[in-house]
Amino acid sequence: MAPPNPSRCAYTLRMHMVAALRMPEPIERASAALATRQGISPYEARTRLAGELPRVVAVFADAAPAMEQTRGLLADGFVAAVLDGDRVEHDEDRDVAASLAFTDEGFEATLRDGRTRALPYADVALLIHGARTALRTSTDEATVKTFSAGRAILTGGLSMRTSKTVTTTKSTEVRETFVYVRERGAERSLAIYERGMNYNFLGAARGPSSMGNFTAVLTLLRERCAGARYDGRMTRPGGFGLVPLCPAAREAGAWKSDVGAALVALAHGA
Repeated sequence: MAPPNPSRCAYTLRMHMVAALRMPEPIERASAALATRQGISPYEARTRLAGELPRVVAVFADAAPAMEQTRGLLADGFVAAVLDGDRVEHDEDRDVAASLAFTDEGFEATLRDGRTRALPYADVALLIHGARTALRTSTDEATVKTFSAGRAILTGGLSMRTSKTVTTTKSTEVRETFVYVRERGAERSLAIYERGMNYNFLGAARGPSSMGNFTAVLTLLRERCAGARYDGRMTRPGGFGLVPLCPAAREAGAWKSDVGAALVALAHGA
């Protein structure tokens, strides 16, 4: 009896993603091993491994089968891990910066909620550079007048129109670059987003565009956090495999990039 196809499991908040962080070479060997583990064709297995790792290759509702498959992949020569959907970091888990101040030993972030956080350069372990698509929603109200035959009759033709307020909601996708700063021993990442930052701390180097200013900040971080690893794979096109549908409790526009950042962090931890 073939093992269940994990790509068809129910996507719930309790989801356990099996991630291939590195795979044995050549890819034909890796595809054959994955196909045997999942009961799928070698061609389908190869599509699950195609592109840049890390990639989600299976999703389970329960932890036990996810762990079982991960142990099997490890035995097959993969570097693999399980990512719990509940543990995918998102903006409510992060410290989101509004401004920065650089010193000789480190930098201090003023957060959007008014708190501050100091990070020594020597304690920064990883810089995850990427881009995400967020949904921006705006609501407009307009007063619309329409002809009313009943009103015209009641008023003897003195008033023939009625007014009503029409509300329209518009959602726009906005692409935004970011860097997540991961500090050794810290539970929360520091998130620096291209938009929403006050770049006055750049002084004379401050430019007219948010992208240019963000790039200047990223350059400073890479220069001064010399011991940190830099990962820019989230700036390149491509996905992270079988990323499950966004749970209702999460922000849909950021879900895929949140999973991607969690996978990148897992890969560096491995």
